[in-house]
Amino acid sequence: MAKMGNISRFLLGGSLVALTATPAFAEDAESNDGVIIVTAQKREQNLQEVPLAISAIGSEKLDQLQVKDTLDISGLAPNVTAVGGTTSLGASIISIRGLTSGGSIDFSLDAANAVYLDGIYIARNGAAGLDVAEIERVEVLRGPQGTLFGRNTTGGAISFISKKPSNEFGVRAEVGYGNYNALSGKIVIDTGEIVDGLKATFSYSHRERDGFIDNLLEPRDSRDPGARKSDGFRVALRYEPTDTGYFQYIFDWSKITGNPNAFQLTNVADGTPRPPVNVGGIDVVQTQQTSVAQYLAGATSLEPQCAALNIPTREYRDAVCHNSAGGAMDKMWGHNFQVGNDFGDFGVKLTAGYRSWDSADYGSDLDGIGTIQGSLFSQATLFNGFAGTPAAGFLPFVFPAGTPQTVIDFVANSPVPTTSQDLFYTTAERTHDQFSTELEISGDTDSLDWVLGGFYFWEKGSVDNPQTSGFVLDTNAAVFSQFGPLSPVFQGSNPAQYRLVVTPAVLNYTAGGESTAIYGQATVYPGGRDSGLSLTAGGRYTWDSKSITRFQNGAAPLATPERGDASFSKFTWNLMGRYELSQDVSVYARVATGYRSGGFNASGPVVAGTSQIDSFGAESLISYEIGLKSQLFNRRLRLNIAGYRNVYDDLAITQPVLTGTGTFQTQIVNAGKVEYTGVEADFVAMIGDVFSIDGSVGYVDVKYKSFVAGQPVNPADPVVNIAEFSRAGYTSPFTANLALNAVFPIGNNGMELRARVGFTHEDGKYSFNNSISSPFNDQIKGEDADLVDAQIVLDKIPLGGSEARIMIWGKNLTNDHNLVRGIDFGPLGYAGGYFNDPRTFGATIGFKY
Repeated sequence: MAKMGNISRFLLGGSLVALTATPAFAEDAESNDGVIIVTAQKREQNLQEVPLAISAIGSEKLDQLQVKDTLDISGLAPNVTAVGGTTSLGASIISIRGLTSGGSIDFSLDAANAVYLDGIYIARNGAAGLDVAEIERVEVLRGPQGTLFGRNTTGGAISFISKKPSNEFGVRAEVGYGNYNALSGKIVIDTGEIVDGLKATFSYSHRERDGFIDNLLEPRDSRDPGARKSDGFRVALRYEPTDTGYFQYIFDWSKITGNPNAFQLTNVADGTPRPPVNVGGIDVVQTQQTSVAQYLAGATSLEPQCAALNIPTREYRDAVCHNSAGGAMDKMWGHNFQVGNDFGDFGVKLTAGYRSWDSADYGSDLDGIGTIQGSLFSQATLFNGFAGTPAAGFLPFVFPAGTPQTVIDFVANSPVPTTSQDLFYTTAERTHDQFSTELEISGDTDSLDWVLGGFYFWEKGSVDNPQTSGFVLDTNAAVFSQFGPLSPVFQGSNPAQYRLVVTPAVLNYTAGGESTAIYGQATVYPGGRDSGLSLTAGGRYTWDSKSITRFQNGAAPLATPERGDASFSKFTWNLMGRYELSQDVSVYARVATGYRSGGFNASGPVVAGTSQIDSFGAESLISYEIGLKSQLFNRRLRLNIAGYRNVYDDLAITQPVLTGTGTFQTQIVNAGKVEYTGVEADFVAMIGDVFSIDGSVGYVDVKYKSFVAGQPVNPADPVVNIAEFSRAGYTSPFTANLALNAVFPIGNNGMELRARVGFTHEDGKYSFNNSISSPFNDQIKGEDADLVDAQIVLDKIPLGGSEARIMIWGKNLTNDHNLVRGIDFGPLGYAGGYFNDPRTFGATIGFKY
């Protein structure tokens, strides 16, 4: 309730500020009359006339905020957050209205929030290649977009629209430098019209920086965690043979190398049994953990500088010991082809695209504590160190009468073998290819707008993921408790109670799928376009198929590959109504459905009695939304508010599991019914001729109504509904951002000084669904993040026939360190996480001819 009060005060404050304003505002995403044009409904519209929650960010603001990838969209719109991937440099986990994208590098799970680049659906957001693209604007559509944007948009859609080649010749270039030895450069060349109607744009970008955190075992800063280097180029061709028709082709290529951000050990288990929890009178099994704390206490750090890192902490560390950090690479490229023509009464547009993505993790050390030498479990050496006549350091044990002395001496003086295996080490290679095409036919009359379309999508990917995990075994409990009356003697003489079971395994599979859909939507204006009333109805039918072939899921390849095939289909629909209370104020209501296709647990078991890999089902939802869109005080304040309630059935979530092969994986399950209820608002207000304020707030409350996943202690009891223990992963209940902007004209030649100071808040996020299967879920919950950034730009500096620009920028100026993402290794007995980027700052100099 306190946060809802904060929302009210936040919005009221914005309204009162606007009362002092005088001129109409205009952002860079707007035309000169203050109208923001978006294409959220497959046609150009004023943002204020679109009856759904949408935010649009133009190129000038994107450039000022240093938006380079999907991770950078966090906080740009209400109820929208993003966190980085673990072992992939380009991927991110996006949350819109509490629903998490997930699955960007897991080909068995589709994202819930679709990412589009120039109309092409990007199945894996790590493959977008946004850095080199000349982005004109970003449209963030919140809520299900199942009619026009299709499957996998249950949370929303993010559409990146690039700039078209210019009619005039021009060159834009910039170079930049910042802390952590950050160096950047970009050049864009517009050819203008090469021949009648044909124009092109060529661009190249380069970015590099050193790591944020010192790896004490790596002397080169350029290979520390957070280090990154990227190169990319792009070619865009556009041919307009007539005033109504065009052909467009875009090719882009990008490569990113570096080291992912540092994993920091935050929690270790001591093997204390976790008793069952009682739910509705039935005892439910909790995940048990191993004795990692005792193992580390008895182990030896082979690098003296790393010894202190054995102690887990949630406090931010500026150093780690990654003894096997091999780096990572993401390479992506794609073709985008569009052809369209306006025939007067209707228009036709065909879009086709192909994208390829290669991702490699050359070695991730997911404990961060350096090389630890500890006792190794081996059945062949189980009795090493048991002494009849004890050797130094060994406890006495009396061998049975008649045992040869030579045997006694050999066993007594043979030390327990040791290992320097990391608690968890992994490498991975992933490849992904996709093709999609979409045909749109649209038209309008005096009282009707309509669009019809068809869509086809194909993808195929492969994963090769070797892992080696260390499972701490309490040999007193697991082995030497089996000797009856002699058990206490064995246990008391055990020279190494906690020993590491080293388990290598490989997950190797290929997965693919196809999706076909037809759709249509119509908007009618019952009293004509000037009546202020519009009614919209749309529908889409989608057919999906998924397949998977698994070649290895353990220490050895499978003699016969395991397979899975599944099909899904769904009709989704959308109903909207909008009414103009005045020329500048409108209200709307919307009811829409959404759908995300099911898939397979790539590391899961086969279904009993079959050779089919375990699958999970599709999720669906119905969403109710009401909203207000307004431009007040002579259009000096733009204030948009929305409230919504989304009801999900069979929501797909991930849980950590210890597989039968002894490795750590995540399992995807359908959670039953979940309700998301929230409110959000965004505003822009002008203050006089110089200053403006913009901001947004979002609040979402997530309630699990049904999650039948609790395993009973008594096998005769039914599986239990554990909704009361469930949490929404990667969801910030409350988000807010506020920025003060200023534009100061300098002289009479158009030069201006622009300044911005922004504040962003995100509540801490859970990383997993519940503490029954994720023992450390509460402990590794992310912390509230309060970040401050600022930019100062001296723009339009006359330079002969050109213009120059100087920008000084800073992010996280208060150097706030907070845990943003956690990993609970569940049965392996430890957890850790990733912190946000530290304070960064720099300057760029550019010119435009």
